[in-house]
Amino acid sequence: MPADDVADSTDWLATPLAGLAAVEAALRCQVCKDFYKTPMLTTCSHTFCSICIRRALSGDGKCPLCRAPDQELKLRSNWSMEESVDAFTKARAAALEFARNANTRSKSPKRKAEAAEIEADAPTDSKRPRMSARLSSRTGPPPPHVEVVEDSNDEAEETGSEDEYTPEINDGLVPCPTCNKRMKDWQVFAHLDSCTGLSIDPVQPTEAPKPTSQLQRAPRTLDRLPALNYSMFKEQALRKKLGDLGILNQGPRQLLERRHKEWITIWNANCDAAQPRKRSQLLHDLDTWERTQGGKAPTTSKAIQNAMAIKDKDFDGAAWASKHDDSFKDLIANARKSRLEAKKKADEAKAEEEAKAQQNAESQKGNIATESLQNGDVSMEEVVPPTTGPSEVQLLQ
Repeated sequence: MPADDVADSTDWLATPLAGLAAVEAALRCQVCKDFYKTPMLTTCSHTFCSICIRRALSGDGKCPLCRAPDQELKLRSNWSMEESVDAFTKARAAALEFARNANTRSKSPKRKAEAAEIEADAPTDSKRPRMSARLSSRTGPPPPHVEVVEDSNDEAEETGSEDEYTPEINDGLVPCPTCNKRMKDWQVFAHLDSCTGLSIDPVQPTEAPKPTSQLQRAPRTLDRLPALNYSMFKEQALRKKLGDLGILNQGPRQLLERRHKEWITIWNANCDAAQPRKRSQLLHDLDTWERTQGGKAPTTSKAIQNAMAIKDKDFDGAAWASKHDDSFKDLIANARKSRLEAKKKADEAKAEEEAKAQQNAESQKGNIATESLQNGDVSMEEVVPPTTGPSEVQLLQ
């Protein structure tokens, strides 16, 4: 398989074995979408990779599929699933290649045409011409089947040869009648008192072969790490705890807690494995997490760390509120101030619109009166209302 080709259950869909897509999907974790690695069974009968379900439970304490509450202490190993995944992954490459090449292995049109020509050219037994019969006779008949019949004389000869008398070696020794050991004749009677007969080598009992699953499962000698209540640890004590475990103890407190929690997850998942890995490999996994999600991640910021801390199931909301009380008050004051300013601007805009509408109405009314005077429909007295004060003519007089 090429390096850039990622194995997926949909690889089977374009092959005659499309039904294996569902089989492979059932052997993959619903969290990481990869084949199960140390599968663990939850109390709600769902299976996940050990490290996947431990990360999920350490985050919110719920099953990723049905959202049922669960605990890491209640997880159980699913050895049957692990053996099934191991057997399937070993046979997957060969089976997939066989399925992909099934169409190419079928007879092509050219080969079918050649086979048809050969069948057409080959004469049948009933219609074989004489020439072909003569040629076949020249080439020679097939070798006849020779049956070997055993003769009774041969058996007699063999039996006779086995029963032939072989003269004893004249070495002056006689065999023991019990164990056939050769010795001097005067030693036979003394030897019979201690002779135990023919010596038979004792057969060593052979142990039954152990099942493959038992051979693969090494005895567990690793102890799981317990979870910690980080609110009971001061920052200096937490740094010392990480240093005792042999992992990095630099960074803010929130990062220290996340790093310790990830190390516990990696370590306990390794304890679940049939063949635990070395500590150096676990430290490499922690370094990968550090570069992707920890303090060395390129997108890590204080805001992201705070957001991840708030989502934690052990998040202390009261302590957070007390610590950031001043910030909350400032935010509330700014929100109220912004609300008042927005309301003031809305009132000013509304008053301005009303004044403009009134001005437009008065100007429209004046235009109508002017048009009526020009047409002579109304008099000046009707247009201009009478005033109680002296008119301009009276003032001039």
